[in-house]
Amino acid sequence: MTRTQCIGRSIAAVFLVTFTAAPAMAASADDDLQRKVERRLSKEEVVGFSVETAVRGNEVTLTGEVPSLWHKEWAIERASDTEGVVSVVSYLTIRDADGPHALARGVAEAIRRYPYYTVFDYVSGSIEDSIVTLHGVVTARPDKPGDLYERVSRVPGVKGIVTDLDVLSPGIGDERIRASLARGVYGHPAFHRYVGLDPGIHLIVRNGYVTLKGAVLTQADRIQADAIARRTFGVIKVDNQLRTKAEMLKAAPQQDAAGVK
Repeated sequence: MTRTQCIGRSIAAVFLVTFTAAPAMAASADDDLQRKVERRLSKEEVVGFSVETAVRGNEVTLTGEVPSLWHKEWAIERASDTEGVVSVVSYLTIRDADGPHALARGVAEAIRRYPYYTVFDYVSGSIEDSIVTLHGVVTARPDKPGDLYERVSRVPGVKGIVTDLDVLSPGIGDERIRASLARGVYGHPAFHRYVGLDPGIHLIVRNGYVTLKGAVLTQADRIQADAIARRTFGVIKVDNQLRTKAEMLKAAPQQDAAGVK
């Protein structure tokens, strides 16, 4: 065998080893990255949370069924934050709720139990194809649109959220009117029974203009609340949108007490 032939065989052997080792090394890297992603997903104890992962290059694919939008977003975020991951493809699906009424009750409960939901906020919701739209107005502190989004996203069966919430000004003038209104309305003997009731009477203040939202038991209470608001110092105008319980039931018998339908 000539020297040239020996060199040629050596080069061929090197190429063969290189091309054989490259797929094996890539597969090993994919396996390592997949284990990293799976470890990150397993660190959070989430009931009913089951996600399968596949890795090719620096791209992670997630598949499986999860209980809520929060679970889906959580998995995508954790996978994206894993060192070495460049992109995430999600085929995660969200499990259906136990019927439309159960979904509406769950969303209404999430809103009602929000600890910073006060008489100065008014939030209602609508649901179509498991997509929840939050309507209404909220005061500026804390981040109520963000907080409510997260709470509603945890409701089983919620597959998407549209946040249509108007954040009111935190101006000192409006804050004083809110405090005076609350004392005037909820300090009145006729309205003691409404303390803690939802929807109750909500006092929406914007640049001195007051909107009364919610429900009262009687027409007399509606008139009395209106009179108190109009007498409150600093109030420019009152829009009384209070409805009696009977009116609310007649208008929307399927609507939840928190205004979710």
